[in-house]
Amino acid sequence: RTPESYAFLEQRGIPYVVAWVFDGDAPRLSIGFDNHKAMHALTCEVLALGHRHLGVITAPRDGNDRARARFDGLCRALRDNRLSPDDLMIEETTYAIDHGAQAFARLMARSPRPTAVLCGNDVFAAGALMQARLMGIEVPAEVSITGFDDIDLAEIVTPALTTVHVPHRKMGRHAATALLTMLDSGQPGASLELDTTITWRNSLGPAPAQAA
Repeated sequence: RTPESYAFLEQRGIPYVVAWVFDGDAPRLSIGFDNHKAMHALTCEVLALGHRHLGVITAPRDGNDRARARFDGLCRALRDNRLSPDDLMIEETTYAIDHGAQAFARLMARSPRPTAVLCGNDVFAAGALMQARLMGIEVPAEVSITGFDDIDLAEIVTPALTTVHVPHRKMGRHAATALLTMLDSGQPGASLELDTTITWRNSLGPAPAQAA
């Protein structure tokens, strides 16, 4: 979502709604959620389980407001718990299951290994789970893995994925309604922030005792 994209739409008078993010200070209508706050909440839960060696698999943050906000939320959770983001093990890669798998393998080659890998989306997390199985690494006994978005894939992987639940359908309905209202009235309306929740499944557990 570059400034040039917004300028293109506005110069041509094309109505639009920004989804998947909420920014009440931005001069454009957004229907979404606070990515920073959502990842902060998940990271705090991971830390509460004793994890201190964290890895993250993220999409490229340059030009991606969602990936950047999620990463920043994770870093703020570390600082809030008196930990340094400088110790975070980071793998940045493009969106694909196999890229998530490759990033996970690189993380697990580091020393010390992370005891929890937080993924910027469920696709990366599915790849990480697949790679853990190939490497004979038990999840969550040896390493915990979390996702973000709670897409259908999160329920069918093994073990099922602990992730941030995003209100996909509700967001879509509100975004469509807002756009139709804008078309009818010519007015942009008010931005709307939706809540996210953590969906607890089996991929997240306490930090291994020897790593605590």
